[in-house]
Amino acid sequence: MKHIEYLKRLFNHIESKGYTVDCECEGEGITQDEALTQVDDAHIYIIDKDGYSLGWIYWTYWNDWDESISDYTLELEKILKLDEFIEWNVK
Repeated sequence: MKHIEYLKRLFNHIESKGYTVDCECEGEGITQDEALTQVDDAHIYIIDKDGYSLGWIYWTYWNDWDESISDYTLELEKILKLDEFIEWNVK
């Protein structure tokens, strides 16, 4: 798998759980498309239906694709089952 496919799967996973995504690179807001194609790393914020941020994922293209999710808010393991998502996609 390549970085872009993995990130697309991550965005789809987040949205399938009913949340939206805000992306940021170096303190500036960017679109999902820009996160996919125009930056080396990004913070991905998971936003609930009321507009509150539930946590973040640090994504980087510097690592191998299967280590692109470099860090994240631990609460996302419960909210998104993020650890299971990672394990399932890395197999």
